[in-house]
Amino acid sequence: MELLLHSLIHLAAGASTAYVLSRKVPESFLKRCWLLLIGGFAGLFPDFTKFFGDIFFHSVILMPLAGLICAFIYRIFQKEISFKQQWLIFSICVCTHLFIDYIGNGVAFLYPIIEHEYEFSIVQRDDVIVLSPLLLALIIGVWFRSGKKVVWAGVIISLLYLGAMAGFKIKLENALEQRYQMEHVQSLTTYPNEFKREWRFMLTTDQTGVFGHSNLFATDIQIDNENPFPISFDTALPVEPITVTGAMTISRNDINEYLNKPYFLNIEMLSGTYSEDWSPGPLMGTSLTGEFEIVLRDDSGNAITEVRLNDFFTEALLFNSTFNLAFDDYNGDGSIDFTIGQYGTSNGNYYKLFTLTARNEFKELKVSGMNELFIGASDSRYSTYLEKVDATTFKRSYYDNATGSNVEDMFSWNGQEFVKRK
Repeated sequence: MELLLHSLIHLAAGASTAYVLSRKVPESFLKRCWLLLIGGFAGLFPDFTKFFGDIFFHSVILMPLAGLICAFIYRIFQKEISFKQQWLIFSICVCTHLFIDYIGNGVAFLYPIIEHEYEFSIVQRDDVIVLSPLLLALIIGVWFRSGKKVVWAGVIISLLYLGAMAGFKIKLENALEQRYQMEHVQSLTTYPNEFKREWRFMLTTDQTGVFGHSNLFATDIQIDNENPFPISFDTALPVEPITVTGAMTISRNDINEYLNKPYFLNIEMLSGTYSEDWSPGPLMGTSLTGEFEIVLRDDSGNAITEVRLNDFFTEALLFNSTFNLAFDDYNGDGSIDFTIGQYGTSNGNYYKLFTLTARNEFKELKVSGMNELFIGASDSRYSTYLEKVDATTFKRSYYDNATGSNVEDMFSWNGQEFVKRK
């Protein structure tokens, strides 16, 4: 459902843009539908290469090429609008895709020159408040020759909502910078909560790591976890990474809806180092490396069960940001399962699958013959949803550079482990 709503937002944004930017709206209902269809196609265009494991068209560099392809397609069905105008309009439609990704889950604007993703997270990728006015205005506006005003109204309502969210985000960040004194703030990340209408934030100063949340209007800031850590600087250059002691929560997940108990499932850093590297690259930004554990806590913060995460991985663990775990039941036993991943390549990441049993124990769900799953995930580097085929089967896909093709596999639960289908 999340992917469907996300795609509908891109489609509605592209179609709305094509409609309001056309100087001459076609008189024929069928021709107006073609305009909206190709505009929506342009709005979705950058995602099509994801089926081949790449983000080739998620770039302003390639935006004119994508617009040109859409203009050629539209030219087959409609010649009343000049080709140059079509090219410009559909290029802007493609740009709406990049804008929505930028305010949602991030986008690599300068791909393939620079693969780093930039983001200004103010909405979830499936936010219905963005979608509803656009979709409703399109459904009404397409029936009328003068329907452009209706579509403009939908666009303006959505933009006003996004503007309000951006204002609340800036208000929250300014309040946090004032509270912790701007000159001491080293990094600050604010993002919408995946499960509630509120903000989550992660802030580090030269002495403290802070995690917390705020209501949507940034008027009630609550600190969930504030961990001071000692800093020691060697007088000789280069400066060593900051040493972190004590638990630091990098993923805090309310699982009350799954267990009907006020429990939180967390990924916590016990000890390690915090460092920053701003040179362009896939791991650009802040880095947390060290010892991590999966912890089940009650609403008072008491640990119910815990397990050392590093024991399941052969390589050192590194996380660049906070994240939410993606929960589902993949083997049909009624317990919640979740993936935890690490960066792999530009085509995907390496994930392991875990479960929280009915006895509140964490266990790895093994995949026969594989130590980990390489998946071309687009939602999160550190935890992704698996595509379910049925109650005990899931599918994974990724782009294989060696063969130059997209690979798909299905895995079914045999009672003990997941087995790859032939």
